[in-house]
Amino acid sequence: MRENSSWSLNWGTWAGVRVRAHASLFGVFVLMVYFSEVARHGWIGAPPYVAWYGPMSWLILLASVIVHELGHVLVAVRTGGNVNLVVLGPLGGMHAADMPREPHREVAVAMAGPVANFLVLALLTPAMLLGGVALGDILLHPIVPGGMFEGVVWVVALKMAFWINWVLLLVNLIPAPPLDAGRALRAVLWPVMGHRGASRTLSRCGMLTALALCLIGVLLYDPQSTRSLPAWLPLLALSIYLYFASRQDGQRGEQEDEDDLFGYDFSQGYTSLERAHTVRHPGPLRRWLQQRRELNDRRLRQIEEEEERRFDGILIRIKEAGIDSLPAEDRALLQRVSARYRNRMQS
Repeated sequence: MRENSSWSLNWGTWAGVRVRAHASLFGVFVLMVYFSEVARHGWIGAPPYVAWYGPMSWLILLASVIVHELGHVLVAVRTGGNVNLVVLGPLGGMHAADMPREPHREVAVAMAGPVANFLVLALLTPAMLLGGVALGDILLHPIVPGGMFEGVVWVVALKMAFWINWVLLLVNLIPAPPLDAGRALRAVLWPVMGHRGASRTLSRCGMLTALALCLIGVLLYDPQSTRSLPAWLPLLALSIYLYFASRQDGQRGEQEDEDDLFGYDFSQGYTSLERAHTVRHPGPLRRWLQQRRELNDRRLRQIEEEEERRFDGILIRIKEAGIDSLPAEDRALLQRVSARYRNRMQS
């Protein structure tokens, strides 16, 4: 994954990790506000604060995504890696990690996100039961659960938090790129099938999964339904996203060298689905995207050069006063540059 992702907004540096928010996260905010308004107008006698359920749900989604990515980051650091960048999205996120290229480590980091959401579900369950919420209504109907806005505000917030973490857990267990289970499956297949074979297999698995989700959406289509959010719509949107993401991932896997096994570049998945041979006759959109990628690359090189200049000064301070004298930001920079040097030596 590139250390700068297209279509994302910089949210600064948190504990030495650069954090960006993908544009799709803000698109989900608009949808949540819209559907909360639809529910309010269709609810006879609805209290006025129902209009705030949309923004509240988005904040819960954001917190859940942060917890999801925090699981990835903590396990990556625990297994000897270092995370340089996290891009937050509505289905979890994407992270750039410098870590030993070992399949079992990659599987552990990939599955840490769903495990983090599972722990949130375990913590919320007692409060849900005390609030009289029927867990089966959410667990058995994750696509469009009923009665989400019924009850006092804190009960609605609990139901939203439980449902959102349940959906994040289920979606990231789908074996398709760029979801967590897809990354774990790639790591498992790589030693057996090689990089290209694993990428090809994962791409086909992702496209078949997308077609299966689309078929389920078609079967759930009900023209008589009065729901503000029909069950087939999120399934169709997810299937379209997974199909093209899997297709692009397979094309990229055919072109990458063996050394680029874990070098995910999700930014291209959001911007272009064309093969490399079309570059000889680029259109206006492709030229603009290429310019953005080149600009991002130049910014990344400038950041790395600046960090390496600061690296020498940090080494001098360590020699004079010891590593305990360094602030947290300098320690994070030391880890990033050291991991970068190790990767260069390995390649």
